[in-house]
Amino acid sequence: MKKSKIIQVFLGAASLSVVTTTQAVTWQAGQWTLGIGGNVNIYYAYTRCSNGDLKAGGNTMAGLACAGSQNAQGNFDNVNSVTNGLLPSSLNVSAATTQQGWDLSAHFNVYYGSDSNTALGFSTVDARQIYMTFGKDNIGSFKLGRDFGLFAYDAIINDMSLLGLGGAFSQGDFDHTSLGGLGFGYVYTDRLAQMDYTTPEYKGFQATMGIYNPLDGKASGEDGALVNTNSGNRIGLQGKLTYVWEGPVEVYLSTAVLSQKMDVITASEEENVIGWDIFAKLDYNELELVGYYYKGWGMSTLAIGGLIFPGFDGFNGRTEKVDGYMLQATYGIGNTRLGINWSQSHQNRVTPVDNKKLTLGVYHNLTPNLTLVGELSGQSSDLKDVGKDETSNINLGAIMFF
Repeated sequence: MKKSKIIQVFLGAASLSVVTTTQAVTWQAGQWTLGIGGNVNIYYAYTRCSNGDLKAGGNTMAGLACAGSQNAQGNFDNVNSVTNGLLPSSLNVSAATTQQGWDLSAHFNVYYGSDSNTALGFSTVDARQIYMTFGKDNIGSFKLGRDFGLFAYDAIINDMSLLGLGGAFSQGDFDHTSLGGLGFGYVYTDRLAQMDYTTPEYKGFQATMGIYNPLDGKASGEDGALVNTNSGNRIGLQGKLTYVWEGPVEVYLSTAVLSQKMDVITASEEENVIGWDIFAKLDYNELELVGYYYKGWGMSTLAIGGLIFPGFDGFNGRTEKVDGYMLQATYGIGNTRLGINWSQSHQNRVTPVDNKKLTLGVYHNLTPNLTLVGELSGQSSDLKDVGKDETSNINLGAIMFF
């Protein structure tokens, strides 16, 4: 069973409504088919943090793994944690029917953090996906609501660490996700309010285009602080073209674009957030190869608009320029899948930094619904004129779909 096919059901994207051997429970209620499913996952993560390896002070993508781990003397300590993975635990509810020739569906997907490091602490809850779809085979389909964007979506959905952790994220200061390849090989696609139209499939080709609620961003300020930029309520635009070829070698290709204007208030400048990417996946028997490349302006390597590092220069309004890629190979042997993932990204203007990550993974299906996971990741971030942060982490755990 291939990882990408397992997960697509639970992320709920209408364009990837793949049914697998791991099914959500469905039942009839009048004209409606109701469904419920989700996943629970937990991992032990050991993260190596050393002052000698954190020469940029831990303030980088690689250094995020050690956030919150400094002791009373201000030195970084290695981190032991029990945490959730890149894909948070979730509960997903759906309803579908056909009325007057229209296929209708509604989706409510809520994601949960599994960890806390304070007494009587509470985990986080995030309603990432709440949307409806309607359409017909001959005219295409419409999606309205909050869901993942089009730009960079294929990268994260096919990252093998979506079943595990990949790069660790603030293991000493918990949130409800890890990094996987975020910030290293791809930008986060984000959960956005949107209205999309997807064409009918024609000879393997299919296109999606939509309008998106505008995002504010981050610009550099005094003393390294980040200041907000303003979208000015200008609508965002995203589009995507895909191609599928089924034969002895199964091929999936895609390219996506995004565009949105942004006001850098501190610089009195209007700038554009622009991104485009290209993705390819080839499946032959038990071998799967994945390649991805992106380029963007007005974003960091982690997030559209900027996060951790700014997407804009707050003094002259200049956009950050980023690019990156991900290469991955996985191979199945019986119920076990072996994988290697190499990711690299660059910020070239406002905060020049080079990020690299290598992940080795073993994913064993103990049952059709339960996967045991073991990963080893090493990552580095070289911050120009400051230094290089280097960290590594070992992850062991399990994810169960239902």
